[in-house]
Amino acid sequence: MTRHVVIPPLFDPSLEPLLDPTDEPLDLNREFTSRITGAGHLRSLAAAYDLGQLDGNDPAGRRTKALFLRAAVAITARTDRHDAARLRAMGVAMRLSGENDPALRLAADDVEIVDGTTERGADVVSAAARTALFGAEADRARDHAPGQRVHLLVETDQQLPAAAALMEVLGAERVILCGRFVRAHRTAMAALHPFSAATGFDDWVPSWRLRKEWTTDGTPVHWVRRASDWRPGSVWAGWLEPDQAALLPTQAWRGCRGAALTVARLKSWSAVTSADGTRTDLEPVVELADEASLAVELLVGAPGVGADETRATAKRLASGPGPRLAGLSPFRLRAADCHDVPDSWDGLPLTRAVTGHDLARWDRFSAPDTLGETDRDAVLGALNAEFGAETDLYPGRFACCVLAHTAPPPVWEPSAAVVADEGEGPDGQGPGSFVVNLRTGSAFRLHPRLAPVVERLASGDATVLDRLSDTTRTKLSGQLVRAGVMRRAQ
Repeated sequence: MTRHVVIPPLFDPSLEPLLDPTDEPLDLNREFTSRITGAGHLRSLAAAYDLGQLDGNDPAGRRTKALFLRAAVAITARTDRHDAARLRAMGVAMRLSGENDPALRLAADDVEIVDGTTERGADVVSAAARTALFGAEADRARDHAPGQRVHLLVETDQQLPAAAALMEVLGAERVILCGRFVRAHRTAMAALHPFSAATGFDDWVPSWRLRKEWTTDGTPVHWVRRASDWRPGSVWAGWLEPDQAALLPTQAWRGCRGAALTVARLKSWSAVTSADGTRTDLEPVVELADEASLAVELLVGAPGVGADETRATAKRLASGPGPRLAGLSPFRLRAADCHDVPDSWDGLPLTRAVTGHDLARWDRFSAPDTLGETDRDAVLGALNAEFGAETDLYPGRFACCVLAHTAPPPVWEPSAAVVADEGEGPDGQGPGSFVVNLRTGSAFRLHPRLAPVVERLASGDATVLDRLSDTTRTKLSGQLVRAGVMRRAQ
């Protein structure tokens, strides 16, 4: 029997589901990502900022946004490469495409509801009715598999607004809801219109693999979130809690292409605490896995973990040896009403403040010697700025980011581009060329005489610096290294 599978937008674009040969997918997530990151869309958006049609009251800000959009076009045009640079360009496209939407604000790997939350069903439904982001995808869904039942695959909360919008155009009476998020929140969704009008709920959750364009050599790479996802003999990559990594058998690590571990506290590799407070001995994993294949997502704001301890852990991971620092994320306490979590964490008592949301995933909490939310966010921002400047952190929580790369880094930062601006420029100084770095979020104007040199350097010709005088080469190289667009001085 043919299963018509519809994947709503705002899911990891580097993953695809493993479907039966008879299944017929409509991957609206992939179509949405392609449309939003397309050169035509980005150029039109840049022109709207340039002309003051968007952000008209902030000339410098809108010109900066137009510049970053043109940098995203240049980086995305490198069609031979699917890498962190492409993901950062996608992040710019997502953020600025959603900046003026009445309902949603987008990031590369996240979505926020304006004046609401995806943890509250009423906010999701309201956002679905107000957003203008998914019109093209809704039109595609409207004509899909007429008269047939469709499986609407919802894996994460980020897909909820799009899924609610698609329910309306598909016709709820022929939709079967499925996916990880649906399975975890089935009761709440069954009470929330339009999801409650679905013809049924299915516990089916597909396995996933990395899309071949995001792997280094096109080899099928199975995606693992829990130890039970691993298949003997498979080439795999994953993003796991420490206790799940420890459950993998020895032979599993022979096929590992890369794994990120989400860690809330790291006293030693024999005492690693996960987000739920479980403490795990990871020394056997560190010994079994190739050093280059392991990375750590460090959570900021866990109970009893202060700023100094978090920074020391991040520094240890960033400087090596051993698993490297992948990124820093805010700690969140899993909601007690959807997980069996005690009112303590790694032996530390805590007090919960249950939100009461129908789609709750997190609870607020207080605990001794713990950062408050405001302090946590400040520390997180400071640490990301500090370590992001010197370490190639992941551009988001994407499956493809975990793949280990052993090749030496290129001289030119792949997430940077030289962009010509024929208008006033962000600095209001008139036409010129700018170096835009999507990794650091910075941009600066080039001297007209040096613009051709830096353009050639950005295109991969490192020998162009040899033609400069020693003084000019040293000065330019130093500037580019400090700006984070050159990996090493020449």
